Amino acid sequence: MKNIKPIVQVMNLFSLVRINAAKSKVDEFGMTSSVLTKIISSIMYNDNIVLDKNSIVPDPTKPILNIYIASDYGFCSTYNQVVSSKIKETKDDYKIIIGKKITYIDDKVIMKLSKENFYNDLPKIKDYLVNAVNNREFREINIYYNHYYNFSRSDFTCLQVFPVEYNEEYKENVDFLVETDIKSFINNLIAYYVCYQLEICEIFSWAAENVIRNTMTASSLKKIEELEEIDRIKTIKELRAKSLKKNIENSKKVIFTNIVEED
Repeated sequence: MKNIKPIVQVMNLFSLVRINAAKSKVDEFGMTSSVLTKIISSIMYNDNIVLDKNSIVPDPTKPILNIYIASDYGFCSTYNQVVSSKIKETKDDYKIIIGKKITYIDDKVIMKLSKENFYNDLPKIKDYLVNAVNNREFREINIYYNHYYNFSRSDFTCLQVFPVEYNEEYKENVDFLVETDIKSFINNLIAYYVCYQLEICEIFSWAAENVIRNTMTASSLKKIEELEEIDRIKTIKELRAKSLKKNIENSKKVIFTNIVEED
């Protein structure tokens, strides 16, 4: 127990440091995400573009692509179980799995990457997504991840990044002057949006993982301290029992000596 406690304390401290580091990124990119969604939506659903049939209309016969962001950290097995369950639930969809602790594999798993090497592998993911969007290989692209809200709350959620969901609030009846192929422009815009949202989801997931890890390590520390207290009380009782036994033995000797002397 004494050997485990310092390790858990260090893990707990690291998770706190990472949460603080991630929070600043979450605050920054969370705002960027909403602004980017508004810009993309206002372009996608501009009346002129829609009327000209230049907006991206997904082919309903195409399959769905899901990107699952799991965790490589220790003390996150519960969250990884949630991810695994969702993967099995959506087994008929194509998959990109980020997280080396997810062991699921089938013929619809396009990529399996470790969370630790996410940014090293990001160019490969981006190349695939850009090609998939431009060729309209999927009717829908979703990201499943753990969304960070605050220090005490994170929820497993799904973000649909393609097609961009229509929001009346984002609609702006303005004209655009486009001096390039509009379909190519929109395709690349959406591909950029999908890739950027994936990066944002990874940041939120990273913060959420450390919240989970902090909660788990704090709970473990509490349990260790409870066990230490049980051991302490047990030791005190044993010492008191030994002391009482010794006193009884001494008392017996004194009584026996007195009886012998009286005889």
